[in-house]
Amino acid sequence: GGSGCLPVDGSGRIPYVLFASSLFTALGSGMTVKFFPLYFRSDCNLSPEHVQLIYVAVPFAMVACSALVQRASITLGRVQMIVLCRALGVSLLLLMAILQLHSQYKGTPSIMVPIYIARTALMNSGYPLEESILMDYVPKSSRARWKSLESVSQFGWCGSAAIGGWLGDRYGYSYTFLLTAAIQGSATLLV
Repeated sequence: GGSGCLPVDGSGRIPYVLFASSLFTALGSGMTVKFFPLYFRSDCNLSPEHVQLIYVAVPFAMVACSALVQRASITLGRVQMIVLCRALGVSLLLLMAILQLHSQYKGTPSIMVPIYIARTALMNSGYPLEESILMDYVPKSSRARWKSLESVSQFGWCGSAAIGGWLGDRYGYSYTFLLTAAIQGSATLLV
């Protein structure tokens, strides 16, 4: 109601949980996302042209995955699909790290690029569902305030890139992938 208190059923917590989860996901993403092109260039020995082709393919994969996730959410539920997509995305990033650290497939583009594209599509496909949940649980008068909090996540995303750069230079990309997977996995558990 109008008292400003959280509803007894706990639904008033939903926007806060979504924000916290999104913030931690952004912090984890910032550590690696900006460095994937360098990883593909240096560790996978791809030419700049081939690296850019990856970034041409990613939006198409994201659109297709988002459409499938939206359709599946009708049957399975929005939150369930968000958690499933994030869990799969984190698992694929973890797989990239493990392959990079301990396998004959280290830096193999034919293995790493498809995993990366699938991971990126999955991690981003739940965003429209998160937005729809937020709009369902935030009064119209507060929606602009909640949307403005995205800038906090973006700031965290950029700030964590400095940490990711330092880790990548010092320990290699695979350790940055592992830390990102841990942070994003923790963020998924919040939902």
